[in-house]
Amino acid sequence: MLNIIRVFVSDAKRLYTNVVAVVVIIGLSVIPSLYAWFNILSNWAPYEKEATGQLSVAVASDDVGCDLDGVELNVGQKIIDNLKENDSINWVFLDDSHEAISQVESGECYAALVISTDFSENMLSFLGGKVEHPKIIYYENEKKNAIAPKITGKVKTAIQEEVNKAFVNTMASSLLTASNAMINGDEITTEGITTGALSKLYRLNNDLKTIVTLLNSYISMLEASESLMEAASDVSVQLDAIEENSRALMEAADSSLTSGTASLDATSQTVILAYNTADQGLAVTQSAVNTMIETLKRGGTLSSDAAGEIQKGITIAQDVYTAATDTARTVGNDDTKAAVATCDADFNTLMTDAATLGAAGDTTVADAKATLENINANIQKARNNIATLKSSYQTTVSPSVDNTVNQIGNTLSEVRSLLKYSGSGVDQLAGILGSYPDMMSMGKDNLIATRDSVLEMQKELQKLIDDMESVGENEQYQMLLQLLETDPAIISDFVSSPIDINQQNIYSIENNGSATAPFYIILSTWVGALILVAIVHTKVKSIPGVENLSTAEEFFGRYLVFYLIGQLQTLITVLGALYFTGIQCQHKFLFWLACSFTSFTFTLFLYALTYAFEAVGEAVAVVLMVLQVAGSGGTFPVEVLPRIYQVMYNYMPFAYGMNAVRECIAGMYKYDYWKYMSGLLIYIALALVIGLVISRPCKRLNEKIKESTEKTDLLI
Repeated sequence: MLNIIRVFVSDAKRLYTNVVAVVVIIGLSVIPSLYAWFNILSNWAPYEKEATGQLSVAVASDDVGCDLDGVELNVGQKIIDNLKENDSINWVFLDDSHEAISQVESGECYAALVISTDFSENMLSFLGGKVEHPKIIYYENEKKNAIAPKITGKVKTAIQEEVNKAFVNTMASSLLTASNAMINGDEITTEGITTGALSKLYRLNNDLKTIVTLLNSYISMLEASESLMEAASDVSVQLDAIEENSRALMEAADSSLTSGTASLDATSQTVILAYNTADQGLAVTQSAVNTMIETLKRGGTLSSDAAGEIQKGITIAQDVYTAATDTARTVGNDDTKAAVATCDADFNTLMTDAATLGAAGDTTVADAKATLENINANIQKARNNIATLKSSYQTTVSPSVDNTVNQIGNTLSEVRSLLKYSGSGVDQLAGILGSYPDMMSMGKDNLIATRDSVLEMQKELQKLIDDMESVGENEQYQMLLQLLETDPAIISDFVSSPIDINQQNIYSIENNGSATAPFYIILSTWVGALILVAIVHTKVKSIPGVENLSTAEEFFGRYLVFYLIGQLQTLITVLGALYFTGIQCQHKFLFWLACSFTSFTFTLFLYALTYAFEAVGEAVAVVLMVLQVAGSGGTFPVEVLPRIYQVMYNYMPFAYGMNAVRECIAGMYKYDYWKYMSGLLIYIALALVIGLVISRPCKRLNEKIKESTEKTDLLI
């Protein structure tokens, strides 16, 4: 250790006592920093518009324009006008396209944009059905500079995007303005294109359902009336067998039915007539029940068919009542529906009583009499409730049905027009709707045919409703609807430029100079170490008072000079980068530490190469520098470099030093800084092996090489 200090002290005395040596040391300390500073400044902001605005690009338009419905349109001129407001490039506007091309060929301009003569015409060619893409011809001088074409190359992309955006914006705005006017018109509101149509279709469908309900009611009433007339005859035959005076009662009933039939043509309320018919049917059955009761009082008996005939009479009356009540069930109010429920319960009770009568007839006369009296009371109750229902129907349901019938004629016309439907039965029905009670006079067959036509029409209408509903529920339709309800100007801007990129920089770097600083600082550190080994001798000559130096003592004794000069180079470079060029740096102390440790690694490594191999070691140092400049990822990402450089990258000391400096400039990620710093230890260990071990057997070889070069009187 003492000899190491003696070697260092001897070297220091020789340096500071020699003026020339001091000047050389100062130069060695400053020159590497200049290399770093000037490169950083030259790369400070080459892509900002203040810099790119100095690049000349010629622009010329040969577009003759076109006529669009009497309006002259020249898209090429619009592009020229927009470019005049763009200061990111030094645009040179020319009237002649040949002159623009000539300026690119001569190098006066880096590139030229020439808009074709049919640009406007082709822009609107899709309107004629034959699409022609408009063209802008881009001329570029790639010889003048390697980087300039990459910068000016963005111009053609930017212009293409601007033209596309302007085109889409115009078309979208026109389309949406028209659509907006449509959905805000008188026929369709902003609730939706299908909403207005569907509401109308729903109303038409409900009207058709009402028509079918009425027709079914009339058909059922006709069928029930026919059955009632037949049943009345059957009941009268059975009553003749029971008691002679029952004929007089049946004659009264037949007279009542005849009166009811006569009133069928006169009444204007066919449903009311049906309730009267049901009441008459119950009256006939009640008369038969009273006759049976009188017979039993006189000691007579019931025939085996008596209960069945009573049950048949109740059933027929119930059928007429049910047919007449369909309309009340559909359009009646709460009171009417309550009355319907009461009558339904009455008929169910009567059917139960009739079944009980059949069982009572097989037991005792007293039980049969009691059952008949109960049936008589329940029939009277049912007749009273039918009268209540009839009154409620007249005051609530009938006016509603009248109003519906008055609308049915228009409904049928609208549906037929909508579905392009034809049918003579519908025409016949529409013709007599003004006096709908006359339907009863059409006959059952005509009513059935008309109902079938309406059902077919309703089926087709339902298909249309289903289709419209499926469209309205479609997600894409809902999105389109919301789109059409929005301001056309806003939507056209969105369609032409739908993506708004919100850039969030991670480890943000203020300028390109700060981004390239790690590469140029580390490179200058290597250059400083290389200059040192090229100028300062690595071999120790005889020193007075110091004898028998070991390889380690000689190696470390002389290296201390290299280390101190290297640290001085680093300190000057770091201070100048921070306070002269003004690079961004979040961790200044760690920045200096990274540069200092890198300088120590590089000076030791290059010193060891030169110490072991002398001139050959210097040559190796130069080759390593060239390889690292090309493949360390300082200018281009290592991923885009040839495969050989990607493999070599992990073995380059530049990479570890640069990455450690980047952590200080842009921000730390976990322990990456220390990981990169520790990576440099590999090269320190390698340097010690070369300098202390490999150098020993190389001494003899170096002497022979030196003797051979000296004989040439040319090589050092």
